[in-house]
Amino acid sequence: MPVLHTAHLRVRAEAVASFKARILRHARTSLEREPGCQRFDVHQEQRDPSLFFLIEVYSDQAAIDAHRTSAHYLAFREDTKDWVVERTWWFWTPLAPAPDLATDSKGGGGAAPLPEDRAAQGRGES
Repeated sequence: MPVLHTAHLRVRAEAVASFKARILRHARTSLEREPGCQRFDVHQEQRDPSLFFLIEVYSDQAAIDAHRTSAHYLAFREDTKDWVVERTWWFWTPLAPAPDLATDSKGGGGAAPLPEDRAAQGRGES
């Protein structure tokens, strides 16, 4: 069963640029070298650039275990140990499958419009 892992990482202000480059390299390496790493997204908070949000999807628990013991993960942790001041992790259990954004349940394309899109459509804006 796929496992969704998310994390918030806060780094020291003076380390933001270095951490950003290192986490992007780590994400790329994880995707390239780990067959069980299906997704590794890195986001940076717009108003607080010291806060990073990671979304990772692994094929199963064994894939997470392989990630956590890989040489590149251990190197990443060592390289960033003095930069990260706060780390919070979550592991998520899927309760229902995610909708397919390519098609909706009626066979049409795309996701449902956002509320502001529907309001604009009601005013004749598109």
